[in-house]
Order: sequence, then C-alpha cells, then structure tokens
Amino acid sequence: MSKIAWFDADVVTPEEIIMAADFTPIRLIGDPSIESSKVDEHIPPTHCVWAKNILEQALRGLDPEIKGVITSHGCDCTNREFDIWVESVDVDFLFYLNVPLKRDKIALKFFITDINEMITQIEKKFNIKVKSTRISEEIKLMNQIRKHLKEISEYRSNLKLSGSEFHRLVKIVQTHDKKNVVKTLIDKLAELKDKKPFIDKSKKRILLTGSVIDDSEFLKFLEEKGFQIVADDLCIGSRYFWNLVDENEDPIKALAEYHLNKPIYSTRMPSYERFIFLKDLAEKYEVNGVINIAQKFCEPMLYDHPYMKKKFKELEIPYLFVEMLYNREQYKQLSTRFEAFAEII
Repeated sequence: MSKIAWFDADVVTPEEIIMAADFTPIRLIGDPSIESSKVDEHIPPTHCVWAKNILEQALRGLDPEIKGVITSHGCDCTNREFDIWVESVDVDFLFYLNVPLKRDKIALKFFITDINEMITQIEKKFNIKVKSTRISEEIKLMNQIRKHLKEISEYRSNLKLSGSEFHRLVKIVQTHDKKNVVKTLIDKLAELKDKKPFIDKSKKRILLTGSVIDDSEFLKFLEEKGFQIVADDLCIGSRYFWNLVDENEDPIKALAEYHLNKPIYSTRMPSYERFIFLKDLAEKYEVNGVINIAQKFCEPMLYDHPYMKKKFKELEIPYLFVEMLYNREQYKQLSTRFEAFAEII
C-alpha cells in the first residue's frame, strides 16, 4: 500500500487529493518515547519539541511505504523546518502547501492556486492524472467520516466514551486507509448507542485545548487525575471533523473554503476568534474548567495564553495553562498541578 504522509500542526492538508491520486494519506504521529539525537545536528534546542520529534523520526528513516510527504503551513516553526526536510530526509516526494493566514477572497484565490500546484507536482512525480470527479468522490467519503466522528464525539459529553478512547479513534482515522475506517466508525456508533454511561460524579468536565497533542496516553493520564474530556479544539480532535466540505461546489474551491473556514487553530491569529469558538464549546458542554497545553517552545501558544486566561476569568471558568516537554516522564512531574486544579474546580 503506497502512502503519502502529511505533517502539519493545523490539519489543513487536503487528504481527498492524496486519495484521488490513489495513495493512502497518513498523518505523521510523534513518539514521546524516543530521545533527540540526529535532529540536534539541524535545529536549536529552543525549537518546538513536537516538531523536533517528527523530524527526528524522519531522519532515522520513514516507513518504506511512504512515497512522499506534504507539509502545510500550520505554524512558522513547521514552515521553516521544511527546508531541513528537503536537504536531509530521504523521501521521493516533498511538497510545501502554503496555507494563507488570512481568510478573505484574496487568500482563498491564493490557496486554490497552491492546491492546484500540489496536484500538478503529484501528477508529474508519479506520472498520474488526478481527476476532478475522483476528488469529488473522495470528498463525499471524507464527509461521511466527519459526520461519524462528530456523532461519536458527543458520547464523551454523555459519559459513554472517554476522551482518550476518542483520541485514539481519531488517530486511527488519520493514519489508516479511509475506506476501512468507515466500518470501524459505524461499529463504534452501534456499540455506543447500547452502552450505559459511566457515572462518576467526582470527574470534572474539561475542555482541552492547546498545541498538537498526539499522545493518547496524556489524555488517559488526565483522566486518572479526575478529568473527563467532554470537548476539545485539537487537531487530533474536533478541528478534524467539525465542518463539512461543500459537495456541490467545484471540488478544489470547496476544499480551499473548507480549510480556511474551519475553527481557528491555536497556532494562528487572531486570538479573539479562537476564544469565541472555545467559549461556545465551554458553554455548550457545560465544562467545569479549561486545560490549555503548550508544547515547550510553542511560541503562538505562549503569545495566546495571557489573553485566554483573562477571557476565561471574565467568564468565571477555571483555567489551567501548562507548558510541557514531549515525553511521558513529564506527565508524572506535572501530576501535582493537575491534581490541584481538579480539587479547585
């Protein structure tokens, strides 16, 4: 099975185009169990710890089934890191998708042009033709997946599904063949409909937000500290499925509009737009508190935090901000902070 991997902090890579080219799109996932070695030769210690981890794995060698990697402008860190990938990572095909920060008509036109360039480069490299009709078919498949995921996500609030279990499910979708995961999601829905809620009044209902969180063990760790994650705005979470792509529009334009109109991510500005979405989630799911996680040296998150702290204080919603390293030993070291927050709320 030939794959094209994608690497971005903002889930803005149009997987439908990769699928239409007869490749399986897979998200590159970090591995908090490995130490930096090769990557330290290329980037400074103050670089985003998650992005460093992905590059470390790539320098050690990617899955041989991966024939290419697409990096999107999720943040400036991953943007500049692309140059190192070009020079140092052994992979047949690399493309940088320049996703605009703005969301106006000019930005949409720019993004459509860059998506078309991505298609052109894939066609040239692999001597194939990516047909518009095929992209439309894949949009319908991905919309089906998004609908299933959104329906499943609601069971976190109903206390039938843990946040860590749902997080693992989204990762499965992002790293496996999409045709195969549809059945997995349908089976999961059938299971949840007949499942009884796990009643635990001591659990605090939490909205989880922040940088890239791709280690499901971290969510399990939070649950062990007394939290039930009922909502999120994570890239391995709600941002991946919150909206649908317009199936009646030109497929390239529809994909561009979809990605530019998604809820704004933590690595992007302006902060007030992101806060509005978080506020709506907090109110809809009646959360007891908000946990905001920043991977070490994630500059957009550090910039964003004072504003978020101020706004949630105004709403009288308890708020915890934690900056952490990308390893599981760090979870244990932060136990006291999370336990104290659980007691406060």
